[in-house]
Amino acid sequence: MSSRTRCLALALCAGFAGCASTRAQTVDFSETSKNYRNEDYGAVFEAWTRHAKLLQDIGTVMEVWATFKSWDFRQAYVAKYAKIYDLADGEREALAKSQADIARAVYEIHLVAQSTNDRWNDLANKNSPWRLTLLDGTGAEIAPTTVKIEKLPDAYEGEFFPTRTPFSHTYTVRFVRPEGAGDAFVGPASGRLILRLASPVGKLEVAWEAKDTNTPR
Repeated sequence: MSSRTRCLALALCAGFAGCASTRAQTVDFSETSKNYRNEDYGAVFEAWTRHAKLLQDIGTVMEVWATFKSWDFRQAYVAKYAKIYDLADGEREALAKSQADIARAVYEIHLVAQSTNDRWNDLANKNSPWRLTLLDGTGAEIAPTTVKIEKLPDAYEGEFFPTRTPFSHTYTVRFVRPEGAGDAFVGPASGRLILRLASPVGKLEVAWEAKDTNTPR
């Protein structure tokens, strides 16, 4: 049985269960500098992108592709952006600094979502039935600071975030990094981050796990 077929079967049996369509790669949460080139972007994008689907007998309640915009991902993004837009050295350095500053301040996820019923796809609405949270490997969680629906140019989104479809909405989800050693949420230091979408009709999760982690599941 293929991984896609197995995922569909599990989701149908569970009724409300979310399921990733492929086995997730482990990732590098560190702030290590990488010498990425434009050609590396596709592999890095795939490493940081997760897919899950929530099914009912009425169809797909929610399907998401979540790209975690880590410092590792952002370095590959800078390399590709600089190549496409032919940035001068100074412009590329300014972009890299801006991306590094954002990565240190927030956890940011580029979220593409679609549903059989477009009315269910309302993650940015203040009255949305969906509750988004970010959990670490210890089970501690934080709520998003902002969930913003994006209207990005097709040419840009198709090149940088090719998970978009004609039926999807694109969101930027941001979680401010907690400050202080006493905070329960330790984030990537736990070896894992999990984005959870929960609602009265079910929930789904996508996860990013560090290499060589022994964090309990």
